[in-house]
Amino acid sequence: MTDRPGLDALADRLTPVRRIHPAQAMAAAAILTLLGGALVLATLGFRASHAGTTATDTMFLIRTGLLIVLALASSLAAATMARPAVGTARKGWLWAVGATTIVPFAAIIAALVSETPVADQLYPVNGIECLTYSIGIGIVIMAVLTLWMRGGAPVSPERAGIVIGLAGGSLGALAYSMACPHNEIIYVGLWYTLAIGATTLLGRLIVPHFVRW
Repeated sequence: MTDRPGLDALADRLTPVRRIHPAQAMAAAAILTLLGGALVLATLGFRASHAGTTATDTMFLIRTGLLIVLALASSLAAATMARPAVGTARKGWLWAVGATTIVPFAAIIAALVSETPVADQLYPVNGIECLTYSIGIGIVIMAVLTLWMRGGAPVSPERAGIVIGLAGGSLGALAYSMACPHNEIIYVGLWYTLAIGATTLLGRLIVPHFVRW
């Protein structure tokens, strides 16, 4: 026989949860990226201030476009993961992961055929600067996205951590890109990949502990 009083008592303890909206996460990520970009420009200046670089360089435009695509794909994947739905495919995170392989593969090919020594195209001082700003800004964005996702119900906390890491890293790299003085594909393929890879690893290791049901 059903324990009706027990069910009633359980129902009385339930509290309504405010529905979360993906637009909130997307807006927060965009605002933090703009703030991160403002910090980069305030401390490092715009890339056009460096000799030989402009805002219309082909590699700068390609890099910016790829980072925007990766950021949108991973941010949207993270936002939709917080609201699971029956019968709805959640494959955006796979496209986001796949997009990260384009630049490093191109960098490897460029390194194999380049007539200029690879070491001369790495610029380690600027590379460390890239890692510092990209990862630092990315971690802030990851923290905010993680706090937002705690109000949702991601089916796979591990995948959620991956896409949050991708989103944070790509948006952090996008913010730093405004000041990056180098266009070499080998430089971009190494340092930007390391930055995004680091935040993705952090997301996978840390975020699941905070978004489990």
